[in-house]
Amino acid sequence: MKHMNQANPLAAQWQQMAGQWDADQADIEAVFRLLLTTYSDVNRHYHGIGHIEQMLQQFEVHQSAVSQLDSFYFAIWFHDFIQQHSVDNEQLSAELAAEYLQRLLVPQAIIRRCQQLILATREHHYVDDSDVQLFIDIDLSILASERAAYRSYAYRCRKEYFLPQPVYRFGRRRFLKQLLARRFIFASDVFRHQAEARARANIQWELECWL
Repeated sequence: MKHMNQANPLAAQWQQMAGQWDADQADIEAVFRLLLTTYSDVNRHYHGIGHIEQMLQQFEVHQSAVSQLDSFYFAIWFHDFIQQHSVDNEQLSAELAAEYLQRLLVPQAIIRRCQQLILATREHHYVDDSDVQLFIDIDLSILASERAAYRSYAYRCRKEYFLPQPVYRFGRRRFLKQLLARRFIFASDVFRHQAEARARANIQWELECWL
């Protein structure tokens, strides 16, 4: 069997994390290929492999603040596994995470925590749990990117939804205004300190200049 390309940083990291429980190597590689194929779909204009890579980069930066690294890592890979517009994406993603992680012999406690993190991205609401706070903030961290990157994000979000412009515009404006109406967009202290102001400025720009 052809093995994973360990020169690929994503593959090497997956092997390290998923190989801890002595699962069959073929299963470790098969699950990774499935994830990579899913997130590389041409219709994944935003919720694709670039989003996963960006979250993994943020994970590297903030991992000293994460109490359960394994669950956090797997939740990044599985949180947008299902991306359809008429189903409960987060619930289905969490269920499939459990199915595939069980195949890799991941302990149940880690799987349950992974599912909790995935389900927290439904609404991105504040929860008194530091790992959940950091996870949802990393998921939303694109909001605080430099303006050019934010503009690209907004454009790619639009491409991902096959909706008439008035329908998309209505839903997108409602989502952005809900974010601005919160006392804080971000849940963790570190993101509130480093990213809150820029995220609000970017969202205001999109509302006023792009939508």
